[in-house]
Amino acid sequence: MNMHSDFSEWFRAAGMEPHADELQKRWVGVDAFEVDSEEVVSLVEIFFGFFDGQDSFLAELRKVFQDADASFRMRDNDRELSVLAGAILVAVMEEGSTELGDLTALALVACAAQNLRATPCVPDIPERAAKHLARRTVSRGELDPDEESTADENQLQVNQLQRNLDVVREETNVLWWVFGESSRDTNERWSEYAVPQVTLMAGKELANLTRIAPGPASASALLDRVIKFSKAKPPAQIAVKDAIADVPLDWRQKYLKDNYDDALANLCPVSHGIKLSVDLAEGNAWVPALASSIKVQREAKIAPHLLGYQVYIECLLASMLSKLK
Repeated sequence: MNMHSDFSEWFRAAGMEPHADELQKRWVGVDAFEVDSEEVVSLVEIFFGFFDGQDSFLAELRKVFQDADASFRMRDNDRELSVLAGAILVAVMEEGSTELGDLTALALVACAAQNLRATPCVPDIPERAAKHLARRTVSRGELDPDEESTADENQLQVNQLQRNLDVVREETNVLWWVFGESSRDTNERWSEYAVPQVTLMAGKELANLTRIAPGPASASALLDRVIKFSKAKPPAQIAVKDAIADVPLDWRQKYLKDNYDDALANLCPVSHGIKLSVDLAEGNAWVPALASSIKVQREAKIAPHLLGYQVYIECLLASMLSKLK
């Protein structure tokens, strides 16, 4: 695989200027690193600066680049590793299988947390992930290239017809859900709930209705419309901790059972916040633990529909990872 045209720019964005021969050797390592779903999760963590507990993976990652360049440092080069992890993730999105590319994009967008977290060393890479999802939502009715290459013409037509029906079925279910103005989980009208409750509940329910990754192109707009059915007019922003606290404990417990994966704790800050709120419920001990655990400020605020979209992305990510394991 040829070196990515922006590879050197990613290093410059992170404040590094490697020589041309070093870039070539680094790209050999990028090309050589084999990625599956578990590696995607670890690479996203490294890209966003989650290094704790990653010793074995870091040793494996460094070894690949040392094999390509004997002078590659095996310690004290975390920032360079973040850039290299990001480069591998871009290669997966652009050159890997459709499923793994979608998982990678979902993981990057989820971990960025709608800009609630500090900007990573290469801002361009999460932006590429968001664009990848936008393109895929438009083309998700198309068959995967691998599927097209292994089926004969008649089977291909049947497969395409089935995919078209699946897309129409999903979109119909989503539209009925929106215009029904009610929660699928509780059978109560959204007008019975406060804005923070609808925000989290609607994000989860839309993800559960999504059958073809990475979901409908209008997901954020659909959530915005549903949130406006709330008991009160949605404010411009709401605090993440308030939204979590406002949802009933039994809903949070069920959410964790159906939509949470411990492996995604660093990548899914809202879901991990919900877990903290359940595990440390007594005396609200979870609130002071929130900022340090999910690297989002305790009083961080966000537009309701964006918080709903974040929950939606986190649920899709957990579902897709479960299928690919």
